[in-house]
Amino acid sequence: MLKGYLLAFFTIMMWSLNLIYSAHLAGALTPVQISFYRWFIALIIMLPFFFKNLKTDWTALKKHWLLILIMALSGISGINYFIYHAGYTASPTDMSLISILGPIFLIIISAQAISLVQILGISITVFGVLLIILDGNFANLTNFNFVPGDVFMLGSALLFASYSLSQRKLPEAVHSSSLLLSAIGLSTLFFTPGFIYQFSLAKTLTLGYEVWIILFILGFANSFLAYLCWDNAVPKIGTLAAGSLYYTMPIFTMFFSYIFLNQAPDFIKIIGIAVISLGILLIIYPQFKHK
Repeated sequence: MLKGYLLAFFTIMMWSLNLIYSAHLAGALTPVQISFYRWFIALIIMLPFFFKNLKTDWTALKKHWLLILIMALSGISGINYFIYHAGYTASPTDMSLISILGPIFLIIISAQAISLVQILGISITVFGVLLIILDGNFANLTNFNFVPGDVFMLGSALLFASYSLSQRKLPEAVHSSSLLLSAIGLSTLFFTPGFIYQFSLAKTLTLGYEVWIILFILGFANSFLAYLCWDNAVPKIGTLAAGSLYYTMPIFTMFFSYIFLNQAPDFIKIIGIAVISLGILLIIYPQFKHK
């Protein structure tokens, strides 16, 4: 079980960098182009390592084509594409507020039994996230203005729940790497027509070395490694724990902001970190209590 938590934490740490990467890529590439490059790079990296598993599992994979399609459309293609689109009209604060709904949607649609202590833990965790996002001023909630980008963020939250729930149905006889490779291959195909069309309109596409570095990191760490870890973590720790750990993303974001941008967290954010940690402990405590 500990391995599952470590894998989940690593995944969320990688995903917490997505917004930073997206901000750098927004002026250079469209959402379709970012998505295509990200998954194409991940596909090229994975193929040499896992092609043998894919070949072995091919017959079983064809039987689970619907699950692979759901994985590709939801967690692989849809979530990030929706986030890239949301950034055009939605503010970072609004996007963060709506993203809170993802783990809540996951808990609802998973129909997993939860105790009163865990419900309290979820409430405390969400409160801690709000503390960080709103900087302790809950009056900022009145400044929420619904824009088209918010619809994309709602869609992203629902897709997060759908993708995480699909991990409960992964066939044990099939390598998780084969499932992920298949889903990433499909995602690359989804974005190929749009990429070719946009490339034909642009005629030339010159990207700086910084953009290529970010795209490689997105493809390798944030896609290949992160999704492989998440797909292995969710079956080990369950959807409830996985959803609750997702709320540590603001903590990792603040950590990286301090390391790379020298932005130290203020007192309110430190309190928010403590509140989130307390809530998560309440959520996952029953798992360790009954172990």
